[in-house]
Amino acid sequence: MRISAFFETRWFPALFLLFLLVIPLTTNNYFQFVINLVLCYVLIGFGQQLILGYAGQFSFANAAFMGIGAYTTSIIFTLNVPILIALMAGGLLAALVACLVGLPALRLSRVYLALATIAFGEMTTWVLTHWNSVTKGGDGMYSPVPVFFGYSLDTDTERYFLIAIVCFVMVMIAQRMLASKFGRAFIAIRENEMVASCNGINIPLYKTIAFALSGFYAGVGGGLYAIAVNYIVPDNYDLFQLVIHFALVMVGGLGSMYGVIVGALVLTTLPEVLREFQHYQEMTYGVLLILFIVFIPRGLAGFLKDRRILPREILVHGWKEEIPHVREAAKTAAVFNVGAGAEDRGEEH
Repeated sequence: MRISAFFETRWFPALFLLFLLVIPLTTNNYFQFVINLVLCYVLIGFGQQLILGYAGQFSFANAAFMGIGAYTTSIIFTLNVPILIALMAGGLLAALVACLVGLPALRLSRVYLALATIAFGEMTTWVLTHWNSVTKGGDGMYSPVPVFFGYSLDTDTERYFLIAIVCFVMVMIAQRMLASKFGRAFIAIRENEMVASCNGINIPLYKTIAFALSGFYAGVGGGLYAIAVNYIVPDNYDLFQLVIHFALVMVGGLGSMYGVIVGALVLTTLPEVLREFQHYQEMTYGVLLILFIVFIPRGLAGFLKDRRILPREILVHGWKEEIPHVREAAKTAAVFNVGAGAEDRGEEH
């Protein structure tokens, strides 16, 4: 069976889950820790992919949502709240904040929205650093050892099963959701907001939903990250973390679900491989971003798809894919130069 045919089978989710369950039997403690981080960044990357790759909103507050989820999960869990509830609380708070951050998106677009969300991310880092009574400030705080159904998850292998189960469930939910009317609405908004509105799509509503989902996935991923590393500091969620998230999406493939998984695998293991050159991490990510943007703009998912290693469905709702009636309407709008003035001002119609 070809690899592409394997991905298309209905057994793939079950086999993927089986693969996740077998991993701890073949790794040592160090590699198990790295795999835990990979799964955390899969969810965090989905948060960035949802808002940037699917909805087409130039939002760069994902690192802030990750931090909110991490701190909320850790603080709530200290109150003897079950870990799953603490994770959901972290995700929901991040989603609520994301909705508020998304309000400017109803009027701003492109570089203006990017600047506003970057400013919010910096403000979040400042709050986490100076709110000593809650976050312990720059000294950071330890995340309590998680307890799952009465079992204390003391080792990386034990924590892996919690992280893997949550990751698998949320990835399957994202797959179903993006194949539904929500995914189609996000793509329509990304391609042309005016045409999407003419097709009956409630632009403010779906933009808000996109921000909420993005914040939720980043928040839950941040909570799992706190569980995996067992110690969090505000510097974990600064501009460099934002660069990692953006690189994760671009390297994996903008607008590709499976690309996020590939990007998380590459960019999480890369620092471990280059541990001897830790001082050059930022430069490495920068060079990698430039190379992919210039030479492989569709990311690894698109690169593998073009060589028939991955199936066409890997890039379902990808950046270059358009909904037929939206594409035709967008061409008509372009002929009459509809909405050019407001778009240049960074405003929505």
